[in-house]
Amino acid sequence: MLSCLRPLIFLMFPLTPYLILQGNQFQQEHTVQQLLRTKKCFGCNLAGVNLAGVNLAKVDLRSSNLQGANLKNTNLRYANLEWSDLRSANLQGADLTGANLKNTLLVDANLQQANLENSNWERAGFRNANFSYANLVNASKLNNIENSNSVILCQTILPNGMTSSRCNEHTLKI
Repeated sequence: MLSCLRPLIFLMFPLTPYLILQGNQFQQEHTVQQLLRTKKCFGCNLAGVNLAGVNLAKVDLRSSNLQGANLKNTNLRYANLEWSDLRSANLQGADLTGANLKNTLLVDANLQQANLENSNWERAGFRNANFSYANLVNASKLNNIENSNSVILCQTILPNGMTSSRCNEHTLKI
């Protein structure tokens, strides 16, 4: 009996990573469908997910992992992203008007041309984020962003309504 199972055991070892990956993708697809249906997904793992251009207005994604997610041109108006991980996320052209980004990680995020008007950035981490051509008018807790050397602010409309002219050769990758 055991000799019959030996070939199956050798076959399963190379397949195991593939089967785990397939299970994770199925779980993520189920999570995305739940998010689109209920507009709530507290603590979800959506790392690397593609939600480009999706309407997620007023969505609750508190404490979710969106690391490396593609949220290009996504409607996130009044979304609650508090405590979420958006490191290396693509938010280019996203509408984050009135969004709650309190305690959110946006390290290395692409926020080019994003609308962040009236958003809450209290204790958010945005080191190396690209805010080129973004609108930050009335964004709370971003009053000193123009003094930060770790962010890109080329033609960015700052919280006070002034436009930053701090551009360099790494900025213009639109």
